[in-house]
Amino acid sequence: MTTSPTPAPGRHSLAAFTEALASRLPDRWTPSSTPLTTSDARNNVHARLWDLAHASWALQTVVYDRAGLLRGPGGRELLVLPRPHPHAGQYIVAALLPEALGSAYDHEDLAPHGIAVDPDPPRAASAVTDRLLPRYDRAIRQLLAGIDSTADLPFTSHRTDSPVLRHAVRTLLLVAELRLADESYDVLEALAGGGEYVCDRVELDYDMAPLVEAAAVQAVLSAAGLPTGSLFDPGIPAQLRRLSARSPADQYDVLRRAAESLAEPVPSPRLGAARARTRILSTSPAAAALPARPTATASRTSVPGR
Repeated sequence: MTTSPTPAPGRHSLAAFTEALASRLPDRWTPSSTPLTTSDARNNVHARLWDLAHASWALQTVVYDRAGLLRGPGGRELLVLPRPHPHAGQYIVAALLPEALGSAYDHEDLAPHGIAVDPDPPRAASAVTDRLLPRYDRAIRQLLAGIDSTADLPFTSHRTDSPVLRHAVRTLLLVAELRLADESYDVLEALAGGGEYVCDRVELDYDMAPLVEAAAVQAVLSAAGLPTGSLFDPGIPAQLRRLSARSPADQYDVLRRAAESLAEPVPSPRLGAARARTRILSTSPAAAALPARPTATASRTSVPGR
């Protein structure tokens, strides 16, 4: 990477142009900026830069302090860079791959490519609207078309799905009760590693094991009077440590209350799309490799905070 022999427009010029451009684009675009002073910052931007033309070359060749950023509808983002010598005074506007769609390197064949624009905001906005945004929209639509729109969301495709998940979580809590009473475990160790065993028992795909374990942890903390805001609450590890510090009898009582809070009749077998996600383990080659029950050496990495 080399420094442009002619200084690029200053930060204030870039900010003013980005703001003026945002106000003239269709729909609502919010102007801001992003730093490019470190290699990590440049690499992060480059990983999302959906361009194999002007912008890609400039970002690899010129030392920039900052880039303009425009955030628009539907996760769309545009990068704004001062164009280097011999075109100083002009700008480059290029698309960033929406964060939800991964890395631009994986979709280079669909890159909409950036454009060079005049420093006059009205003319620049017209060029972006007529040339760049339609290509950007088409490329996004092509990527979204690869997402199977006919697939059902898990545990929403049939009225019995929710009871199945509820039953799985309760089963894990009951197993943890047995482990806590039978072995020298605390409540964390009793819950750890039981997700796959329970998925086997209730015929859920093993991919659901982390969700079952996380939901069981949340139910336990709620029964202990240590509620959490969500499965992603950063306070969960500390709450679990507080619970583990209680007496074994208290921990056992908490597990029992958590299981009772989920008690309901065992659900009937699931049908349709939901059943397609289950693994019928009695005929699966993986069945022979499964333990009959969780053991003391079961992995503990799947329980939050361990």
